[in-house]
Amino acid sequence: MAKRKQPWHADAVETVRALRNGGVALHSTDTVWGLAADSMDTAAVSKIFELKGRDPNDSLLMLIDSERLLEQLLPQLPDAAWELLEVSDRPITLVGKLSKQSPFEFAPGMVRSNGSIAVRLVQDPYLQFLIQGLGRPMASTSANITGQPAAVKWDDVHPQLKSQVDYCAQYKGSVAQVGRPSMLVRFDEHGRIEILRS
Repeated sequence: MAKRKQPWHADAVETVRALRNGGVALHSTDTVWGLAADSMDTAAVSKIFELKGRDPNDSLLMLIDSERLLEQLLPQLPDAAWELLEVSDRPITLVGKLSKQSPFEFAPGMVRSNGSIAVRLVQDPYLQFLIQGLGRPMASTSANITGQPAAVKWDDVHPQLKSQVDYCAQYKGSVAQVGRPSMLVRFDEHGRIEILRS
């Protein structure tokens, strides 16, 4: 018996196609509405900064779909970080130093000048499909003009962003509220947590 396709499947395929072609996609995430691009595509990542009016030094976060990838990117994560991911009832974005053995060559704007990155391991099947379809970490940021509130529903997304991205995903477009921004945390060398955004 054939496996039934998810209701978001066709939409996700088109989103992946846009990302693989170097585009910027507007889509729902496990937090708020977001802008996505291939994290290794310099032009696509640069376009996100232009669309948002964002400082190029204020790096984007990346979404990944597996613990294996998280270990490759941030191999020094303490046990406390893994425990937090396991027990937290909301998405967590981890900030840490990118591994010198990382298999990826990220575009400018993904890694800070001090060598740190921001990574979120997602559990949402739709997002996991996008990341797997792209075949590498996905650059991500909230779909808003810098300085304005994050878009918790489709109607909150600025019309300028909707008209200037390469693809507008429709999945969850009728949902009253997608979610809220992730918690942003960093761990020091002693495993102590610092909350950068609660």
